[in-house]
Amino acid sequence: MLISDIIRQNAWYFPNHPCLIQGDVRLTQAEVNQRSNALANALMKLGVNKGDRLAILTANCYNYPEIYFTVAKAGIIGVPLNVRLAVPELRNYLRYTKPKALIVSAAFAEAGKKLAQEVPGLEHVIGLGAEHPFNLNYDALIRESSKELPQVSVSPNDPYVLGATSGTTGIPKGAILTQRNAVASMMIWTNEIAWPQFGAMLQAIPQFFNPGGPANMIPLIKAGAVIVLPDFSPQVWMETVQKERPFHSILVPTMLNMVVSHPDVSNYDLSSLKAMCLGGSPLSQALLKRAIEVFGNIFYPIYGMCETYSNGTILRRADLVTEGTPAQLKRLGSVGLPIQNVEVRVVNDKDEDIAWGTGEVGEIIIRGDQVSDAYWDMPEETADSHKNGWFYTGDVGTQDQEGYIFLVDRKKDMIITGGINVYSVEVEAAISLHPAVMQVAVIGVPDQEWGEAVKAIIVLKPGASATEEEIIQHCKEELASYKKPKSVEFRESLPVGGTGKILKKDLREPYWAGQEKRIH
Repeated sequence: MLISDIIRQNAWYFPNHPCLIQGDVRLTQAEVNQRSNALANALMKLGVNKGDRLAILTANCYNYPEIYFTVAKAGIIGVPLNVRLAVPELRNYLRYTKPKALIVSAAFAEAGKKLAQEVPGLEHVIGLGAEHPFNLNYDALIRESSKELPQVSVSPNDPYVLGATSGTTGIPKGAILTQRNAVASMMIWTNEIAWPQFGAMLQAIPQFFNPGGPANMIPLIKAGAVIVLPDFSPQVWMETVQKERPFHSILVPTMLNMVVSHPDVSNYDLSSLKAMCLGGSPLSQALLKRAIEVFGNIFYPIYGMCETYSNGTILRRADLVTEGTPAQLKRLGSVGLPIQNVEVRVVNDKDEDIAWGTGEVGEIIIRGDQVSDAYWDMPEETADSHKNGWFYTGDVGTQDQEGYIFLVDRKKDMIITGGINVYSVEVEAAISLHPAVMQVAVIGVPDQEWGEAVKAIIVLKPGASATEEEIIQHCKEELASYKKPKSVEFRESLPVGGTGKILKKDLREPYWAGQEKRIH
């Protein structure tokens, strides 16, 4: 099956059923099929053809799914962009992915203009929404182009989108996600949670997080609708659930906590929700108990990453118990068992499966049709993490006597704060640009609200001075806001090993002492 088959068949059998909903905008299956056909034809007329990249810079909007259908039909490769990144970060990623065109919403017009000047090969900038400054207009291109299906030969193994996933160099890597990967991921979820025909989903997490896949497209397999929330707030989310009656939504635990802690949560009818996926960080027992009181046991905590189309393991409903044996309660801290149609192993340095129930640790590796086979134009990084059909996650875990997987630590130097990946080397590079800084190490420390918080430990140059506020403000100018340190500590020296490398393990130890695991 191809991505285009989904919307084409929906338009044939259920033309008038809702497809995309955002406020007063309500597009049917037939309308979305025609609009994506037209946009594909318009892009090809501009010279953006199969294999070319199309970057997308916009906050959540109903246009995202139709853009994904567009690139799938034309064989173009989508490049969704994190709207929280600073222009220099976006520029570096686009110079690597080399898009020929960029769709940018009016809210990010200034960034779009700078990128048009600074990214070689970026020939077309298409404005989305009202009052943008660009000559090409998204809706005008759709109105003026043929609504017929583009005549392009596309196969399941053709690249569909590049999912940005930061690497140890701090430069984002583009995981090549094919149409086969995307369809496999959608099928995993419709089967795993028994998605009903016409079941709708409320899209609340940023759409660039799950490029073209689980977050945007699952309901369309069942001719359901995607209800788009442009900006998340607990009150607006609850109002939308009550009004639109979705079957499913995806939240990170931080967002879920905001909803269940809202003083008016009991005043809303949230009963339509029968399934809710949770990802980004583990679910605490206290939050789970409160969430079940509000929603019932409808939750599906998942573990995965961009390279695996967010699918790896799942903690199923039967394991979500708030009262039980010590073993059952401990299992709430696990990431569960492999999700349907996915293989997951924990292996030692010899690629041998670790022994269950012994406390032995190893690296988590994943295999399945949803897993990316390679990074874009990065053969060495691909070879390091993709071996013999398995993806090596860089996460370290252990398994109990029944195979449940517990995350213990990371091989990769990464911090997860509020469900978002932050690579310390990237923050260190930004802080190093400050004229007073001689050495810097960035680590993740436990945080009750966000799981982990970014902390910078700095050695200043002799005679130089700087304050915590000054360093944080400096980071705001160089990085996305969520990457800036939450705290800064100044020291006279940093611990180093025999090779001169800073020993981050020693820096982290005092903050993580007493914690069951070194990863939140």
